[in-house]
Amino acid sequence: MFASAARPLQQSRRRNVSGYGHLRGAIRRKSWPGTAVEEGNLTVQIATLRKALGPADNGGEWIATVPRVGYRFTGTVEPVASASRRPIPGSGKPSIAVLPFANLSGDQDQQYLSDGITEDIITELARFRSLLVIARNSSFQFRYPALDIAEVHRKLGVRYLVEGSIRKLGDRIRITTQLIDASTGTHLWAQRYDRALDDIFALQDEVAVLIASMVEGQAEADSTSRTRRKPPADWDAYDCYLQGRAQFYRYELDMAEPLFVRCVELDATFARGHAFLAQALVGRFWYDNDPRTLQNAWDSARTALALDRSDGVCHQSMGLVLTHMRQHSDAGVHFEQARSLNPLDVNIAGDYASWLNYGGRAESALNVLESALLRDPLPPIWFWEVKGSSLFLLRRYSEAVGSYQKAGDQFFIHVFLAAAYAHLGETQKARAEVQEAQMRNTT
Repeated sequence: MFASAARPLQQSRRRNVSGYGHLRGAIRRKSWPGTAVEEGNLTVQIATLRKALGPADNGGEWIATVPRVGYRFTGTVEPVASASRRPIPGSGKPSIAVLPFANLSGDQDQQYLSDGITEDIITELARFRSLLVIARNSSFQFRYPALDIAEVHRKLGVRYLVEGSIRKLGDRIRITTQLIDASTGTHLWAQRYDRALDDIFALQDEVAVLIASMVEGQAEADSTSRTRRKPPADWDAYDCYLQGRAQFYRYELDMAEPLFVRCVELDATFARGHAFLAQALVGRFWYDNDPRTLQNAWDSARTALALDRSDGVCHQSMGLVLTHMRQHSDAGVHFEQARSLNPLDVNIAGDYASWLNYGGRAESALNVLESALLRDPLPPIWFWEVKGSSLFLLRRYSEAVGSYQKAGDQFFIHVFLAAAYAHLGETQKARAEVQEAQMRNTT
């Protein structure tokens, strides 16, 4: 997962290696067979592993650097029965993935509803610090009904799975959910809820608490300290919010923004609606470069925080706005608060890394991104733009190209690609990307 689509290194950059260089080369060949990887990539991954492992029992490091030789693992290595499952970092915490709930309404246009409710249950579960919850973007790769529990267990490496279905019937909603021990396929708990639409917010909390109770035990779930998001008072406002969020994740900002506007018109007290409106406006600012757009984004982010300062997304939105207003120090305060409130949110991690890039701390940004990728190896596509920018700032242009190529078809992605190709001396490709950027910025 660490190797980017780097192009083969030029012959002039190769050098004869022995001792330390030989072992570093051996590690790269073993870890990334058949792939050319920049020299600094190994250093970044070793730093990421050290951070994930923490200090050794003796206060030292699990991975020691031996001068002019290489790296040595200082712990005791024991064989395991199978190495096919991806390890999940989490200090022994029970790991759980919530798979996208099936949409049983018979209307494909209602898919945003089942996806949105699933995501909010994931968010609620993530507030339990005793659990390791897989991020939305990874768990959403496995959709009902073609569900192979063994495959999910192998690919995500989690102990528990949550699956379910949602059916909207007029002004009522039916949700079925079940908890599965992924290692054995055993169904541990199942429940069906028939509620009025207005009860959906309390129901999400109830489902999250019940799942956590099954996994960790009722006493620990009840005593877990967690902040509570403040749900909207109006179902139609929440419905607009879910639709807008689904469009926002697909870069359809012209469709997302009016939905968030309608959301806060229907319920001016819904903090998340204002927060996502702020983020959508920042996205528009990338295109129109109008200071009034950025001011409107700041107004929305300020309103979100005034409504709910305990929500990490509200702080994330203000941090994002202030970054683009070049109020770098204040932006950092909000990003740190967002990460404190929800340390496992990959979207917050991505925007925090972007802030680090703006501050010239690309190495730290790359470490944040790599740590987030350990939890969510299938992040949203904009994540690759942030990683590409970190690599670009570190002058690892070939790797930056590989990352940008995963980041979508937006005009600014083509601008970044043009710059990377120019640094690589690939003038023809750089010009082609400039033309692509100009064409998309006028549509």
